[in-house]
Amino acid sequence: MKARPLKETKRPSDGNSVYVPCEPSEATHLLIRTPGPWPTRILPVVHGNTTRAGTGCWSWNGDVEKPTLKPSILTGNEPHHASNGRKCHSFVNDGTIQFLSDSTHEFAGKTMDLLDVEDDE
Repeated sequence: MKARPLKETKRPSDGNSVYVPCEPSEATHLLIRTPGPWPTRILPVVHGNTTRAGTGCWSWNGDVEKPTLKPSILTGNEPHHASNGRKCHSFVNDGTIQFLSDSTHEFAGKTMDLLDVEDDE
């Protein structure tokens, strides 16, 4: 599996958010694994043709083997982020990740398969 659908819920004991595996149609978030400096990411998602405007979410095609996410993913560029000047900018299309040339790591400009998501993640 290249993407694990997750549903955000609140823990009754303290009200903190937790993410539990769910069916793709119930997903509020998606876990993916990639090569590079930020290998595990949990992203908020909306499904396919759902309007994402103003949500801060990525649109997801609902496929766990060949996920596509829109728009691009930019990590480490935030002023408050402890990125030590590193940046990762990418597109996820049909189960691959395309690292854009403005990324500041060794995979910049390359397209690679997403890594498998393990059951215990």
